[in-house]
Amino acid sequence: MKKKVNNIFSEPSETYITNVSENDRLRADVFRSDMGKLKLFTKMLRTNALLIKAVIVHK
Repeated sequence: MKKKVNNIFSEPSETYITNVSENDRLRADVFRSDMGKLKLFTKMLRTNALLIKAVIVHK
């Protein structure tokens, strides 16, 4: 029997529903805890910084 190895490339433990509308998602985020809001905010900043640094290498 194989051992399952957890790494950063494995599937996340949390599952998300993809059919949720933008308004429903935002409504749910409003009622998150302060720590949850902080995590969402820092994730947004990291994503934005990554997109700014992105370079198109082919067309």
